[in-house]
Amino acid sequence: MKKILTAVAMAGTLLMGCAAVGAMDSTTLLNNPDRYRVVSTQPDGVVYVDMDSIKSMQTRDFPNSIENISCTLYVEKYNSTLDAMAFQQNQVIRQINEYTATLHGNKRDNTYDLKAELQQVYSPQGEAKEISIDTIQFKNIKDMFVNTHRLAALPKQ
Repeated sequence: MKKILTAVAMAGTLLMGCAAVGAMDSTTLLNNPDRYRVVSTQPDGVVYVDMDSIKSMQTRDFPNSIENISCTLYVEKYNSTLDAMAFQQNQVIRQINEYTATLHGNKRDNTYDLKAELQQVYSPQGEAKEISIDTIQFKNIKDMFVNTHRLAALPKQ
């Protein structure tokens, strides 16, 4: 019986450790610019792309080229009130949203689309929060596509 309880406790510890590894915080986003690159600024936040998650596919039938890019996006959402006190107490960021995203560009039609699915919400310190409806309306999708396309073309380190 003790062996079973020990195995269950070890499995629970392992699962908790795996969940903690996936947490995202503001410090990680800012201190790792080689992995987390800014691809867009929004009126209510900043959009980062995880360089390790970028996968792209392109048809090369110029000028009718179509391209799909899948990646993980992290969005730091600003607090609704940005005043001197928020800056002083380091409360500029309210939450970090993690999205699984696919960017689609049709160069013949000059159309760009983004499909983003909210995966997790974190506090600025990295604690997982309950997923709420407080998501972001992505703007400048063409610019996001172009920036991510350029990052996907970089050589892997």
